[in-house]
Amino acid sequence: MIGKWNRSVIATYVGMLFAVAAMILTMANLYGYAMMCFMAAGICDLFDGTIARMCKRTEEEKNFGIQLDSLVDVVSFIALPIVFVVKFSGISWYAIAASVMYSVFGVARLAYFNVCQEENEDKDSPIKYYVGMPVTYAALIFPAIYLLHVFLADKVIALLMCIVMEIMALLFILKLKFIKPGKKGYIFLMLLAIALFVLYAIFGR
Repeated sequence: MIGKWNRSVIATYVGMLFAVAAMILTMANLYGYAMMCFMAAGICDLFDGTIARMCKRTEEEKNFGIQLDSLVDVVSFIALPIVFVVKFSGISWYAIAASVMYSVFGVARLAYFNVCQEENEDKDSPIKYYVGMPVTYAALIFPAIYLLHVFLADKVIALLMCIVMEIMALLFILKLKFIKPGKKGYIFLMLLAIALFVLYAIFGR
């Protein structure tokens, strides 16, 4: 059987399952549940690298993990936001333009990250900062924006998402340094995700 199926990559696979579930829920107009699954996919991505480094891996398994992570990121943090935005806002010129820009720049960002990781001789050494905004930030940004439907009309939310999508696309490819969260950063992101989950349980639809 091809591929790697040990515990070093299990969190990555689980994250993709949450992303696929989010797409299905989006198509069923269950947007609140979709965003909750989106955040769950982000949480899996937040910890999959830590879990992988805790496991004893061969060089082949390390390289496989790098490629798998980026391929899953394409599904979870590029394809999923596009599916959500287009379904929620409808087919419009600005939604299409934002989606094209987001997809092209997002894939370029992930390819660049893979090249940097492959050139890094010590693949078990966590990096200190990212060049270009990580695509995984989408797992908090889009759910936070959609939660504004409590106060704003759907058309306003749809337009806002498209604008934010274009801004994010530019941040993917600009040579800006984003500090990788440390232990305190991970705790903050987890608390933020929990807070969003609670708000979705109350106001989500």
